[in-house]
Amino acid sequence: MKIFDLLRAYHESRENIRLLLDLSDMGDYEKMGFIDAWQEEMADFFARHDYCFACNRRLGRCQCEEPIRTSARTIA
Repeated sequence: MKIFDLLRAYHESRENIRLLLDLSDMGDYEKMGFIDAWQEEMADFFARHDYCFACNRRLGRCQCEEPIRTSARTIA
């Protein structure tokens, strides 16, 4: 996938999460946990396609001081 495809998927997912949370009766603390888990999944999604979630560069070209992912994690 190209970065534009990943960003499109990210924005669609973000909008779906926003709508879900707007309709949810979860408390703020629960919503924050849900958002954190979603962001972790997005970081894994980007890494599986060899992109940094933070800077949108290929992982090999990422210049983030503290990269979110340095490679795709093995998810059991």
